Amino acid sequence: MNNTAVKISELSHALTRIPEAELDSVMAYVSSILADAQVSKPENRSLKGIWAGLGFESIIDLEAEIHSVRRELQDSILKRALRNAQ
Repeated sequence: MNNTAVKISELSHALTRIPEAELDSVMAYVSSILADAQVSKPENRSLKGIWAGLGFESIIDLEAEIHSVRRELQDSILKRALRNAQ
C-alpha cells in the first residue's frame, strides 16, 4: 500500500473511535479543510462493462454456474464450521 492509502486507512480507523458527541465538530473541521483546499466532489463512475472480455461471455448458463459455485462455497464453510465446533 502506498503512503497515502495507509494514512487514509489509519484515519478511517481512528474515526470509528471518536466519541459520538465529537462527530459534528470533526465533520465541521474536515469540511473546512475541503473548502479551503477547494476540492471538488468526485464524479460518480459507472461500473458497467468492467467484467466485459474476461471470459464470462463463454459461460452458457451463468446463473447455474453462480449457483454451483455458491453451493460449493456454502458446503466448504459448513464443513469448516463443523470441524472447528468439534
